[in-house]
Amino acid sequence: MIELMQYAWAFVSTENGLNATYHFKTLVPAVAAGAIIGKGGETIASLQKDTGARVKMSKSHDFYPGTSERICLITGSSEAIITVLDFIMDKIREKPDLSAEKSGDTKQERDKQVKILVPNSTAGMIIGKAGAFIKQIKEESGSYVQISQKPKDVTLQERCITIIGEKENNKMACKMILSKIIEDPQSGTCLNVSYADVNGPVANYNPTGSPYASSQQNAISSSTASLNSALGTAVTGAGLLVNGTGINLSLNLNAPNPGPNPSVTTQLLDHIK
Repeated sequence: MIELMQYAWAFVSTENGLNATYHFKTLVPAVAAGAIIGKGGETIASLQKDTGARVKMSKSHDFYPGTSERICLITGSSEAIITVLDFIMDKIREKPDLSAEKSGDTKQERDKQVKILVPNSTAGMIIGKAGAFIKQIKEESGSYVQISQKPKDVTLQERCITIIGEKENNKMACKMILSKIIEDPQSGTCLNVSYADVNGPVANYNPTGSPYASSQQNAISSSTASLNSALGTAVTGAGLLVNGTGINLSLNLNAPNPGPNPSVTTQLLDHIK
């Protein structure tokens, strides 16, 4: 373990006597992004000056597809990247995302997660032969690590690595992942922080639930179709139309009334909510 961590931390390629520059992409909850940038960009400017790294954040409403998280690209030496990442992890813990709690979501706490975006080629190296390296990361760091599934027929050439654990455990896992980013000559092929032009399903950033996440509009259309189908078979003489702006309910008063059914009524109310 010690030898591996020394390799992951100390291995810095040199070119013409200078430390090489690497790229590390991570996702940041919208609620924590403001604290990282600071008033008038003061905090992020100070962070870049102190570490020598360049930190680029996506615009306020430019999120990674299927999420409400902004993209942060860190460019610099391996040591600078880890220092910046450590700062970001602290800010995420200071500004927990309470949206999941308000919506009754049972996902793991976001403040215990680190989400990293890597090109498909780097993801293969992180997984390792027969999953050997990702298993090693889990065992040696003590954090849970999962890589999103590779989407088919989509222009997105990245996958998302979700790390869940305590800060120091996550930090160790990030260093081991960084070692593979350093090894991969193709690791710098996806340096965009905007995904506004990405359409269709993308690899879900969450370790649980469906392996794919759609854009918000696609999700609404899918939910609408499922809801209409379910209610069409459950309720006689009632039609429900759902769209992106509201809900319209129409009842056919001429239809025969078989009498109230408590089970159907409860399901109908749940769907309408």
